[in-house]
Amino acid sequence: MLRTLSYLNLTGAVCYFLAYLQNGSGFVITGLLAAVVFQWLVLRSQERGQSGWSILHWLFAVLTLVFALYLGYGAFFLLLGAMEYQYYPLGTLLLTGSGFILMLSLLFHVFLSWRENLAKKDE
Repeated sequence: MLRTLSYLNLTGAVCYFLAYLQNGSGFVITGLLAAVVFQWLVLRSQERGQSGWSILHWLFAVLTLVFALYLGYGAFFLLLGAMEYQYYPLGTLLLTGSGFILMLSLLFHVFLSWRENLAKKDE
């Protein structure tokens, strides 16, 4: 499950990046890179059977968590702005939808990875 979610999050990050390219900022690009590196670290640790997280895992997990919350915050206020002006262009809807989906997926992935890390430590 975790491996499949990692691959889906990598794909979702790329799709969100493509939707965001119209008005990209440095924070979003850094957040996407942090999410991709965290997904890669989780996949690599699963393949090697590592029992614990290194400091890099924790750093990129926190960065991914902050980025996911930022995505939800941005998507929520983008949706509020579109509703206020009653203007719903396709780009706004795609960015809002992909932002919410990627946020939920990243939060779920960080939670599952953390839970699996705790389970491996207890063994």
